[in-house]
Amino acid sequence: MEVSPFIPYKLLLHRDRVEASLRGELVYPISVELDLSNKCPHDCPFCSFGTSASQGYRQQNWDVFPESRIFTLLHELKDCGVESLTFTGGGEPLVHPKARQVLEAATSLGFQWGIVTNGLLLTDRIAEVVANGATFVRVSLDAGSALTHMKTHGIKTPQYDQILYNLRRLRQAAPKLTLGASFCVMESNWQEIGQAAEDVAGGGGNYLEVRPTFPTTWRGDDWEGGLSPETMDQVLAAVTVAKSRWAHFKDFRIIGMDQRFQDIRDYKKPYSRCQIGPLTTVIGAEGSIWHCCVQRGNNFFKLGSVLDKPFIEAWANIHRARDSGKIDVDRCPRCRYDGYNQILEQAFQQDGLHGNFV
Repeated sequence: MEVSPFIPYKLLLHRDRVEASLRGELVYPISVELDLSNKCPHDCPFCSFGTSASQGYRQQNWDVFPESRIFTLLHELKDCGVESLTFTGGGEPLVHPKARQVLEAATSLGFQWGIVTNGLLLTDRIAEVVANGATFVRVSLDAGSALTHMKTHGIKTPQYDQILYNLRRLRQAAPKLTLGASFCVMESNWQEIGQAAEDVAGGGGNYLEVRPTFPTTWRGDDWEGGLSPETMDQVLAAVTVAKSRWAHFKDFRIIGMDQRFQDIRDYKKPYSRCQIGPLTTVIGAEGSIWHCCVQRGNNFFKLGSVLDKPFIEAWANIHRARDSGKIDVDRCPRCRYDGYNQILEQAFQQDGLHGNFV
């Protein structure tokens, strides 16, 4: 078993809160994803939240989180016992006009926090704050060359080399920071997995996370440029070769999301109910509280808002109204919560681990 930040077994570290949640008690999230911005200077064609062509969720909600509310919200989340924050999107978090001050506030309040970014703005004062306070930084790279990066990120000028330079500078400033990059695999880039690994490792990164893209037609657009079943064996072979190349290096590894690749061929939800909601949540740049990171913008999954009431009050209202049985998981797309829900149902509720036999 490969231990990494991406395995769902981390829920076992929060047993008391998990079991209270499964008993129906009011619990507050362990972690919160916080979108500082829906705006993004990149236009990735595979983005779940829409592109300039599809006019999806982001393009209909070009919001940045209100400056007048963001700092009080951070205090409220801390008071509720939230352990960690991930600044993500939505859009690109670092385009928020107060991004630096928000990250400084997260550090001063004692949060563990990380950031998912396209990497271009990891410079100057922002880089200093990240180096001094972040637990992790993950750059969405999705390429092993400047030309492919322009294609996969929908940009017109090269940024790949600048992003790698930013990673190197950040590593010099923060030797202990967990620094990685993600590589969303599709037909147009899979042959560059090995080169991307070389480049990220050369930039001081700790890992390259490799996962497949999935069609976004379920959101109402028409992007179908993900991997075909016919290409799958070639891609898995490339991931295996890349992993073996770095297997004996202690400071860098390739994290292959193997189950997600298999899901392209044969996918069925490995659980009957989505019960992760009380343990982690998403707060969008427009102030909405979303049940699911993937379903931002789908009003069925909108639970409340932090703009009209304190988080503690909004969350209590959500708890009273929550009914996980209303969500038909068979209609949901492949989701990063799948593993967590499988653990909740099969390990906690069904004792599939036989936990008392060590």
